[in-house]
Amino acid sequence: MRFKRNEAFRYQFGQPLLGTFRIAYIDGKEMDSEKGAVEIYDISPKGMKIRTVFDIPPRPRDVCIQVTFMLNDVEFNLLGIIVWQKRDFRGYFYGLQLHLSHEQEEIMIRELKRYVTLRQSD
Repeated sequence: MRFKRNEAFRYQFGQPLLGTFRIAYIDGKEMDSEKGAVEIYDISPKGMKIRTVFDIPPRPRDVCIQVTFMLNDVEFNLLGIIVWQKRDFRGYFYGLQLHLSHEQEEIMIRELKRYVTLRQSD
């Protein structure tokens, strides 16, 4: 897989990554929710697609969740706003809009490249 340093991309995991999530904010108000299980299907520096068994209606409120997962040996704790929701037979898919710092973007891109390289050598 080839990468262009400044080009946006979305990486789709063949097998979803497992992680946890919690509701961090609703309409800007901080929440202290329990953690729930989440599967991550794809990711880019600007967003991710996840699935969970929990129904979290994204509208009319702005719901921000924190997703925690490991990629290689690096732990990520990312905040994202739910922008869409779609129900399926095993739960709910969500699209998240991520707001990463430049440093977080660089780390994510580096670790995704490393993840792909490690999977190609398997």
